[in-house]
Amino acid sequence: MRSRQQPWEDGHVVSVYFGGGTPSMMPPEFLEKVITQICSFWSLQPDAEVTIETNPGTHKTVNFSEFLRAGINRVSIGAQSFHNSELRTLGRIHNVEEICKTVNKVREAGFENISLDLIYGIPGQTVDSVRESAKRVIDLGVEHLSTYSLSIEPETPFEMMANMGHLKLPDQDLVADEYAAICDEMSNAGFDHYELTNFAHPGKSSKHNRIYWRREPYLGFGTGSHSFDGKNRFWNPSETSAYLSAIRENIDPVSESERLSEFQIVEETVYLSLRTDDGLDRDYALEHCDNETISDFTEMGVLKHRGNRLHVSEPHWLLLDEIVARLLQYLPSDST
Repeated sequence: MRSRQQPWEDGHVVSVYFGGGTPSMMPPEFLEKVITQICSFWSLQPDAEVTIETNPGTHKTVNFSEFLRAGINRVSIGAQSFHNSELRTLGRIHNVEEICKTVNKVREAGFENISLDLIYGIPGQTVDSVRESAKRVIDLGVEHLSTYSLSIEPETPFEMMANMGHLKLPDQDLVADEYAAICDEMSNAGFDHYELTNFAHPGKSSKHNRIYWRREPYLGFGTGSHSFDGKNRFWNPSETSAYLSAIRENIDPVSESERLSEFQIVEETVYLSLRTDDGLDRDYALEHCDNETISDFTEMGVLKHRGNRLHVSEPHWLLLDEIVARLLQYLPSDST
């Protein structure tokens, strides 16, 4: 169905991402079949990035060389921390030793593009412990690091613990210091800080994530997955039975959709561009943003000009929400 729709008709695929849950528990031959199906409808580019997520500890049951033969060329591992006490706080079932073993197994299988995840802002975490985790990432020789600030989601055990006073959340100054420590360590090790929360060896930035940040169309297949056509977002039902039933009956499985307003498109373009090393097109900024604010931020060193692009200086990246709000302050949020 999707291959017959715009803007995906006759499309070229630059990234395939197997995420959610633990897709590395699926048989390699199944993933190979999915990739083959994709290639039957679209052109998979020779340098396409094909990623699979996996959790530490899967080295005991997964033969990663089979995934490489199936067409996977990038592995993302949810390490989260290199301190067992912090992993226990997060409720993770793996330990630091298993992270290292998983990375080594993936490398031994022949993968040349490995990404790790780290979380900062964990209760009880310190700047020193975050810095040590970043150093362990570097020592393992991986090509990419994604970082996340711990967020407390509604109706989760973390929220209940926080409400009962059993979970002491760090103050925002400490979280900012932890983020700065990661930036410092990764920069010193030669990683490009190519996006607000992502670091990579030169030439190893995530093609998949760049699609999101550049607001390019993408398709999500499977339960609960999201898609974007440039103006509309839509997503599949979270119930597997409902999704499969629609597919079997040749019915579009979309459960909900959202059409973006003109303001939302401008807001996303400005925000997503400024959070990456691509920066924001200067002409676009002058047309859609408050020019006086652009001048003020430039004088203050918050914004920098590189050719015809505007960039947020690294020390101010954590203030991105406020920066974008100031740049767009004159636009009516309900404009269409």
